Amino acid sequence: MKRALLLLLLVLPLQPAASRYDRLPPQKKIDLIEKGKIPPGTQVVFQQKELNAFLAVRAKEVVPDGLRDTRLEIGNGKVTGYAMVDFVKMRQARGQELNWLMSKMLEGEHPITVTGRIESNRGIARVDIERVDIGGSVIEGRALDLLIRTFVNPLYPQAKVGKDFELGYNMDRIELHPGMARVVMAPKESLQASR
Repeated sequence: MKRALLLLLLVLPLQPAASRYDRLPPQKKIDLIEKGKIPPGTQVVFQQKELNAFLAVRAKEVVPDGLRDTRLEIGNGKVTGYAMVDFVKMRQARGQELNWLMSKMLEGEHPITVTGRIESNRGIARVDIERVDIGGSVIEGRALDLLIRTFVNPLYPQAKVGKDFELGYNMDRIELHPGMARVVMAPKESLQASR
């Protein structure tokens, strides 16, 4: 019996212990991270279900018109976002108009799927958009660059897509696993070395 238990423990993947922060609401976790209240080396887990509930509320605050039914699916190193989007209404809600051609091409509500990869380590991260599908049409290359400049950058001017950026807030990395995102705070030794 002891041998079987030992063998089972060796075969099972090691899961980090849950932190006392894991049961907090997502906004509270984010606030504690931003205020530097999470101890070095701590791992804070955001479950996909709680992120989707948070996103539904937050999306309405950031984009009051033209965006609905937002949700995320988190996989190994990847995240796929889904939403119903009316690009014209999104721009108009921010007091911005599209030119006539863009307005005609993008009018109405469209299902959108965006898949991206997130890599991070030692406080540096990179987000690469791998695929954008709007109503069954895949957008890539220059058209994708235009879409990011026209719709993502005005909403999130600090967003860096396809470029390395500092995570900040003493975060070491963000790990994506099926159904969850784990924020790993920098270890104490790393924080002392950077001072």
